[in-house]
Amino acid sequence: MALSFGRMTRPVGLGLAVALGATLSLGVATAQGASAEASATAVAAQRVKVYELVTKDGGFFYTASESEKQSAITKHGWSTTKTPLYYVSRAPFSGGKPLFRLRWAKKASYLVTASVAERERLVTSGDFRYDGILGYAPSTAGAGGDVKVFRLSNNNKWRLAIESHTEKILANEPGWKLDGPLLRQFSTGS
Repeated sequence: MALSFGRMTRPVGLGLAVALGATLSLGVATAQGASAEASATAVAAQRVKVYELVTKDGGFFYTASESEKQSAITKHGWSTTKTPLYYVSRAPFSGGKPLFRLRWAKKASYLVTASVAERERLVTSGDFRYDGILGYAPSTAGAGGDVKVFRLSNNNKWRLAIESHTEKILANEPGWKLDGPLLRQFSTGS
């Protein structure tokens, strides 16, 4: 028996085996490629802007939620800053790490860390309350993080800043010291 495709005629067994093998090979490669592409697309779709707000206590608050930002402004009277920050993901992704938000127990001043050990140490001390995950940030440039983010501190105030803004804060705002690099952010929302 032979199948006919236009002018080409092949024996069923050989043609079917070749077609099936090619389909299976392409299916696996296509599925893996599609999975990686879908994963990258899903991460891009989950990117949200990070906002910095100043609390009435003079501390800094970070959120990647538009509704939480609006609530902080309307309910608490906090104000947004012009500090340039970029994007994190709402959902975990390959190469990403969670950013933990902690609230200082004495005033409305927040600290962000990517370190589970630091989070646990600060919460165990009783000086901080764990406030949840701010978002997921790329741990490396290879994970998509093209903007380095640093944490600074000044007398029980903590803030985040991209590399170029970190230099401006240290040069122009007395009392701030560099705690070190945090993780990275995406420069675009998608």
